[in-house]
Amino acid sequence: MDIGEVASGVKCFVRRVLDVIFPPKCIFCNCIMPIGTMLEICEACHGSLPFIQGEVCGQCGQPIDAACDTKQCMDCSRVEHYFVQGISVLEYKGIVKKAVIGLKFFGKRRYAFTLGHLMSIKIKEMTGWIKFDIIIYTPLHKKRLSQRGFNQAELLAKVIARQLDRPLGRDALLKIKHTRAQSRLTRFQRQRNMHDAFKINPQSSIENKTVLLIDDVYTTGATANECARQLKNAGAKEVYVATAAIGKGTI
Repeated sequence: MDIGEVASGVKCFVRRVLDVIFPPKCIFCNCIMPIGTMLEICEACHGSLPFIQGEVCGQCGQPIDAACDTKQCMDCSRVEHYFVQGISVLEYKGIVKKAVIGLKFFGKRRYAFTLGHLMSIKIKEMTGWIKFDIIIYTPLHKKRLSQRGFNQAELLAKVIARQLDRPLGRDALLKIKHTRAQSRLTRFQRQRNMHDAFKINPQSSIENKTVLLIDDVYTTGATANECARQLKNAGAKEVYVATAAIGKGTI
């Protein structure tokens, strides 16, 4: 037995012990699940999740009316985008919104594995994912990172990088401006708020690479678009955006 097999056996044993002490729970309803469960979604919640289905905007991924001729939402038809395509798994409402808030503001870091796994499945379904040269996440300003203790987008990106077997660009993007919270701002205010809030880490190599940018939620797209703009300005070939959830009818 080599060192790798021993390490794998130890990890498996530790996980089983932890599952007994802290049994896995559904991230949406908190019900206890069988020991050894990897994807922490109970059957009842999975059946009620608002998955993105049917016709979506070809730009941002928001659900649109199937009768729409342009195949693009009204929002995207008015804004210049620096990313090729947005991919989201769920609508940002109900139990999904509660879970994302739990991850983001209440330290429920384990939620990232399940949400990241769902994102990986959708990314594989919708793209030739092997074409991605690097996976990058939306950064937090150092002040907010210090307050929160972690970056939820980074946690999701780590899971997705493993699932897709693609390299993770740690700190490839940096947030250099401590911006106001976006939630209560108008579309125009959000765009101004994010303008020049990010820069490329000079130690990162982005030129001529196809980038997958990860975040938790897509609302107006101001954050994702500004990150994509900086990546394109740094020479990225193409930028795609993937999020766990998207706001329907709120952009």
